[in-house]
Amino acid sequence: MLLVCVTVGMAIGSLINILVDYLPRFASSVPVSKSGQYRLAVWQWLKSLASRRGLQFIKAEWPGVAVELGAALLLAYLWQRYGLSLKFFYLAVTCSFFLLIALIDLKYRQVLNKLIFPAAMIALVSHAMLPGRELLSALVGGVFGLLPFMATILLKPNGIGAGDVKLATLVGLVVGFPQVVYALIVAVLVGGVAVAVLLLTRRWKLTSYMPYAPFLCLGAIIILVYVPAYRW
Repeated sequence: MLLVCVTVGMAIGSLINILVDYLPRFASSVPVSKSGQYRLAVWQWLKSLASRRGLQFIKAEWPGVAVELGAALLLAYLWQRYGLSLKFFYLAVTCSFFLLIALIDLKYRQVLNKLIFPAAMIALVSHAMLPGRELLSALVGGVFGLLPFMATILLKPNGIGAGDVKLATLVGLVVGFPQVVYALIVAVLVGGVAVAVLLLTRRWKLTSYMPYAPFLCLGAIIILVYVPAYRW
């Protein structure tokens, strides 16, 4: 069954890679690839190894390969930990959704409203209807996700984008309070380490733009998986 989960996870990762190139087409002023560049990235990488172009491929397409492998490992881990349960399906869908948002921002520098707003409504409904969850926790979490990023925009308008503010609010709605605090701490720490590494390797400047959605999504996924917030 574990092998099945890995295979399904790879398929989910490939679907995410396809949606990454498909969904931004509906956003204005976003140049989008005409074909799914990342689809079946792991398979394309394995084929490129036979032609001795594996290193070139992984340098160009590493996000797609990482998403497919990450989705496979994540699904396998969730199965090992939770088995066939409501929590398994909820975490698989939610974490895959955050992977999709992270990769779109990484590739197109966009956090799409068409994903954020419906997800926020679904998060509120799930808190209201699923067993062991609290709507108040979601609302307070959303506020705690919103306020620090809103304050950053007011103090430094060009520091982060409006999409990051909306995403931080969504993270709060999904993980609830106080888990949102931990998710934001993880995002800030990982983001800080990434910036430091890029500065030291001279691949990034202080005036360069840094997509922040991947760090927020990573924080949300880690907290969802490792810090259970609700009784199931």
